[in-house]
Amino acid sequence: MTHYLPCLLAAAFVTAPLPAQSGISIGVRAGTLGLGAEAAVLVSDHLALRAGAHTFSGSFSRTESDVAYSVDYRFKGLSAVVDLFPSARGTFHVSGGIISAPAELDGIGQPTGGTYTFNGRDYTAAEVGTVRGDVRWPGTLPYVGIGWGTPASRGGGIGFVFDLGVGIGAPTLGLTASSAVPGSTLAADVEAERRDIQDDIDRYLKVYPVLSLGLALRF
Repeated sequence: MTHYLPCLLAAAFVTAPLPAQSGISIGVRAGTLGLGAEAAVLVSDHLALRAGAHTFSGSFSRTESDVAYSVDYRFKGLSAVVDLFPSARGTFHVSGGIISAPAELDGIGQPTGGTYTFNGRDYTAAEVGTVRGDVRWPGTLPYVGIGWGTPASRGGGIGFVFDLGVGIGAPTLGLTASSAVPGSTLAADVEAERRDIQDDIDRYLKVYPVLSLGLALRF
């Protein structure tokens, strides 16, 4: 579904009837979806369509409690949003739409000593080996939010844009240990630990927070 977002928004931009004072904007944003660009069009005094793309990546590492950690993170995706303005050609808006998977996380933990607990059972560093984990969100998430900013021309110029909302959907956790031979007690304990953590994720991380700030050039 992600691949169709640009086509759907482009079609909407081309076919939507514009008000007498049309409003189109292009801009840049930064936030919890990464860094990106966005285009918006005012299709009536109370309604606008937005489409954006974002990307960002990085990594960090640290050593704590006899474990060397390394984490890679990537933000890359698309968004398609409808903004409803309660006040005609106003700036405050209520939004709904979809965003593609907002982020990917991959981590490696290398124990250097001590003991480690999986599913209530203790293992030495040598028995565990390297632990790998990953976090993945669904391919597309429904989005709801509020914000300030509009493509309404107002004589053109640069305007401030701000949006706050959530993508609805919990991520999925992957967890493995290099020394966990399939069918072994360690493999079963690692999987049981993964399921316990996933249960907590499903219970407490049902949404992805979306916060973005930016500037838009209005025509």
